[in-house]
Amino acid sequence: MPTKEFRKIFKDTHDSLHVSICELTLKKNDEFYKLLQSYYSFIHSRTQTLFLLVQNDCLWDADIILRPIAECTVKFAYVSSFDETTRIEKVREFWEDLAEINKLKQSKQAKQIIELTNIDSTFLTDIVLNDNDEILLAEKWTKQTRQRKEQPWSYNEMIKTISVNYDFKEILGLARNFTQSSHLIHADETALGVILDRENNRTAEQREALINLHEVRLLSDCIGFYFWLVKVSSMLSDIEVKPELIKKITDFENSKLEFKLLEKVIE
Repeated sequence: MPTKEFRKIFKDTHDSLHVSICELTLKKNDEFYKLLQSYYSFIHSRTQTLFLLVQNDCLWDADIILRPIAECTVKFAYVSSFDETTRIEKVREFWEDLAEINKLKQSKQAKQIIELTNIDSTFLTDIVLNDNDEILLAEKWTKQTRQRKEQPWSYNEMIKTISVNYDFKEILGLARNFTQSSHLIHADETALGVILDRENNRTAEQREALINLHEVRLLSDCIGFYFWLVKVSSMLSDIEVKPELIKKITDFENSKLEFKLLEKVIE
């Protein structure tokens, strides 16, 4: 199957999932649902960027964008996985506690840069807290207190919580996306090695197969994230996922089978 045809199937499936998520998350407008809407807006915008990069054959760059999509998908599911009382507390933690911790960290980092480089920049000075605010936040958020608050919000800890709270074991597979993107973000030896291997050590046929499989994985992962969002939103609303949407997902998964033969080319 040509990649062009696969992209059409992706777009059709993606659009149907998008409509479903919007319908389910716009049913209420309390603080919890406002946070879900903010998360989903971020996910959807980044996914559109990823698809644009894929269409322009920028697959490594698309892989980098996949990381924040995965992280925000996990946050969406994590906050949703608790009972109503805990959800309210998690919303508060996200907008208030984590925000204060980040302000304190950013202020310290900005001060260090100013001291080391002597740069006169309003961008940096605007981030620096005044002495009184910094003292208050530093007393409130000691290193130990920060770690206790931040740890449950770490990527792997959120995945563990989701898998328990929702009995949602398939989400454990998200760790792979995070690792792959991390290599590329940090431009480490693994990332450079994989890129150089594809460019220099492969035949033209193998290179084309790797490119096609890479694209299939990227788009397939996005559909996977969206389907998880639909399932989480459906559980929150106590509404079953529409059979026609499940059929679209099944058809999309079946379309991927056309690419299985390419795996033999790169063995």
